[in-house]
Amino acid sequence: MQAGTVLDGRYRLIEPVGAGGFGQVWRAHDPRVDRLVAVKVLTSDGSTDHDRQVARFAREAAVAGGLSHPHIVTVHDFGSAVRHGRPYAYLVMQLLPGKSLSAVLEAGQLPLPTALYAASCVADALDAAHEAGLTHRDIKPSNIMVRDDGEATVVDFGITKGSNDARHDITTTGVLIGTPAYMAPEALSGSFDHRSDLYSLGCVLFEAVTGRRPFTGTSWQLINQHLKEPPALLRTLRPDAPVELERLVSRLLAKNPAQRPDSADEVYDLLEEINDSYFGDTRPISAPPSSRGADITSEVHLHPDEATAGAVIPLRLTARETCLACAPRGDETRVLACTACKGEGRIVRDQRTLKVRIPAGVKDGQKVRLRELGAPGQHGGAPGDLYVTVHVTS
Repeated sequence: MQAGTVLDGRYRLIEPVGAGGFGQVWRAHDPRVDRLVAVKVLTSDGSTDHDRQVARFAREAAVAGGLSHPHIVTVHDFGSAVRHGRPYAYLVMQLLPGKSLSAVLEAGQLPLPTALYAASCVADALDAAHEAGLTHRDIKPSNIMVRDDGEATVVDFGITKGSNDARHDITTTGVLIGTPAYMAPEALSGSFDHRSDLYSLGCVLFEAVTGRRPFTGTSWQLINQHLKEPPALLRTLRPDAPVELERLVSRLLAKNPAQRPDSADEVYDLLEEINDSYFGDTRPISAPPSSRGADITSEVHLHPDEATAGAVIPLRLTARETCLACAPRGDETRVLACTACKGEGRIVRDQRTLKVRIPAGVKDGQKVRLRELGAPGQHGGAPGDLYVTVHVTS
């Protein structure tokens, strides 16, 4: 592939922005909606591994495409075609600003507030994936994109494992699925659950805070260390780290999954507590005060089959505000006659349609929490959450 190539008659490649064992990632232009996108391209090299890699691409499109979350990369499209007699597959994604965390860490350890914020973003993303019954299985710095303000986005759901869907399992007998430097002890024998992702997050957080991985060496040395050796205590390498952060990292890196935090949501809350206790608001004093956005509530109606298996549904949200043409005057007659709001006293300020994933096994009347999909925050404050009440109807 080269700059100027048009894939499948649509996506024009502009410049490469990354590479890996799969092929290349390109900055590209999609003329149909006039937007810049990231296109991951897998070109066949004639090896027998190509079909498995294409299956991984297809799975990444299906899995990430079904998750709507501010800290999970948005997947737009997936396809395959033939160019100059060679087959290729491509995955079209949101073009994320910033750099991979692995590139950022080349300069050394992160400031503690930055490390905490990036890790909380990853924990938030994992909470959404785990709620959907998915284990990422490859959380590592190169799969985390970081903006200049420290906000992080999780990418590469190609080896994700679904708890109830065999189609998500591409484990090859005798082959490690994941990256040894960040793999949980139980994952080394092919056993995964959501706590395996938390161990990997612990490895990433350790590296972000100290500038080095908890374990190093060859693949076999890493396996032995993950299985048998404790990592160094965080504060021996970063004395200014809060003791609570050292305790959290030690829990995340516990050999026994039962000794780790129960959920990514718990990890998120602990990271927020540590940050608030030790670092608080790090914005300049002259900046206006930030405020978190309001939580929003909504409702959805699902068929029993969708409630059992899970579903990705469009959810339209409408934000309204007081009609300044009539409501402030307190005159009910004037409100009823108002043409701007058609007698309602409020007008539509904003409308948006979200693609939200309702996890499998949801019950009638259950309320599902979707982090940071509520009203936007002010002056850099975090968005509120969206609470969706599920109604199961035949």
